[in-house]
Amino acid sequence: MDKSVEKIISNADSALSMREYEQAERLYLEALALDENSASAHYGLGTIALNKNRLKRALISFERASSLEPEAADIAFNYGYALSLAGQKIEALIAFQRASKYCRDDPVFCGKLAEVFLSLKEPNAAIQMLARLNTLLPADQLLLAKAHGALNRWKEAINVLTRLSKERPNDALVLNELSIAAASHRDYTTAISSYEKYLEIVTPNANDYLRFSDLLLIAQLPDQCAKAIDSALELGEDGAEVYMLKAKVHRLNADYEQANQAIDEVLKRMPNHGQAWNIRSELAGEGQLSGYIATLTQELAKEEQVLALNHHHQALLNYALAQMQERLKDYQAAAESFRRANGVQQSFLVRSSGAYDSSSNELYTDQTIEQFSQQVMSMPGALNTVREDLRPIFIVGVPRSGTTLVERILGQNSDVFNAGELEAIEFVATDFQYRQRSGKLPSVDQISPEQWHQLRSSYLEKIPDISTLYFTDKMPHNFRNVGLILKLFPEARVIQMHRAIKDVCLSIYCHAFSEGHNYATSWSSLEHFYNQSERLMKHWASLNSDRVLDLNYEDLVQYPKTVGKQLVEFCGFAWNEDYLEFHQSINQSFTFSEMEVRQPIADKRVDRWRNYELAIPELAKLK
Repeated sequence: MDKSVEKIISNADSALSMREYEQAERLYLEALALDENSASAHYGLGTIALNKNRLKRALISFERASSLEPEAADIAFNYGYALSLAGQKIEALIAFQRASKYCRDDPVFCGKLAEVFLSLKEPNAAIQMLARLNTLLPADQLLLAKAHGALNRWKEAINVLTRLSKERPNDALVLNELSIAAASHRDYTTAISSYEKYLEIVTPNANDYLRFSDLLLIAQLPDQCAKAIDSALELGEDGAEVYMLKAKVHRLNADYEQANQAIDEVLKRMPNHGQAWNIRSELAGEGQLSGYIATLTQELAKEEQVLALNHHHQALLNYALAQMQERLKDYQAAAESFRRANGVQQSFLVRSSGAYDSSSNELYTDQTIEQFSQQVMSMPGALNTVREDLRPIFIVGVPRSGTTLVERILGQNSDVFNAGELEAIEFVATDFQYRQRSGKLPSVDQISPEQWHQLRSSYLEKIPDISTLYFTDKMPHNFRNVGLILKLFPEARVIQMHRAIKDVCLSIYCHAFSEGHNYATSWSSLEHFYNQSERLMKHWASLNSDRVLDLNYEDLVQYPKTVGKQLVEFCGFAWNEDYLEFHQSINQSFTFSEMEVRQPIADKRVDRWRNYELAIPELAKLK
């Protein structure tokens, strides 16, 4: 570079560092008049343009500088940043990848690039950048934990954050992130203890206690949740969400009067709150239905306000309306409301590329049946040396097939703890599949009892503290993991629930499931999912295991004494008719079936689909 140009560039850089943009711009242009191929001058002009929000000008200057010095990491980084601001993600990634190639192990650049890759939803690239560093600063470790979390590797994230929390025990940010990661891993003990430490370090505000109450409710600790809600209210929290949490706690405790009062407070603040209307539709008395339907219909007619809601609230409003219309036996109107609700859900799934993939589900079923063959299942499973005193009972089947009913029957036994819908097996199954794909575990027929034992321990780490000998895990989708369950728990019992396709598919269609139930919004997807589930459960039954029992929902509700006795004795208990009196117990249920299981067993929901035979013609075609 000409010395005179070099001097001008140096002066321009000094002016830029002092934010004297006009002076710097004049000098960079002066340098270009002497040397039009000065990458430094083009880069400087791009930086000025970026600071002055002249994005188009910045892109032109950075592109020119990058073409002149393609190996300059700082130029490539800023060019990528400008491209990302312009919404050109692919081009930005290319520029950032070039920056990563030439920055080597520069600690500043590696950290910045890791943060950028994470923001662009490229967590693997972020981890690769951080792996170049010999020493990870606290900020780098936080980024690493977030990258693992973005890949659903919550155990790795927790390990990173646990080490960091020991180094920095009074760092509120670290404790908060550890609580988030642990909760995502369903390790609620760690999540709650970390958040409690966070509250001790900071000066808690109302929002801190609101977040804590949400965590406690997810952890199924409603009494502690109620105390956190009171703390939030004392500190001035007065929004819809705090009263929504209050309503959920009262509902779980069967205090419906207090729940309704809390819902009144929610709807005063947000008249179109979907969750509030969903609970209101459940708790409404028969004489209130017409008035509530009229009010909710008026809210749904405010199209602009409804469209401003997220898709979940929009769907919930329509589900609530449909459920109240059904209670008045207006099945045609209910069918239309259910269609709108599921249409909102389906549109979101399509937009977010999360729609049900029948071929993927079919492939999963094929592979699972092949993987857990009769030969594999006859081989030794986990060593029964961790919590060998526990006797888990897994209740599985498609949602709405009667799993909650079975759990409540068994819960009448004082030796049985109803643990509800635990996600632990699904986490273990995901980790199991990841470790197999990455070569960390051999094929299923080569896994040793010690390796099965490690997976068993991983499950037990994720469940609540249980003091009884027996406990139930009624996560319905665990029908996908029965092979894994039988390998991990030689002492377990598995109850597979079956229900007639038309009734169970209608029941699923009429409830607002999360995006993970992407089959729930269309009749073709429901039919396919149901048949694949039956195919898989038929395979588990074909293993002729004395630890698997098939039960039909229709048989249970029509012949409760006979089928109930079969169920209870299968689990190793002596039968008595008190098992059928579960509806008299005020036990908490964290599922859609919460209201239903507080009523005696009845067969009124058998052939429910016939109410919709004319309004929903697709139902009759299901097979």
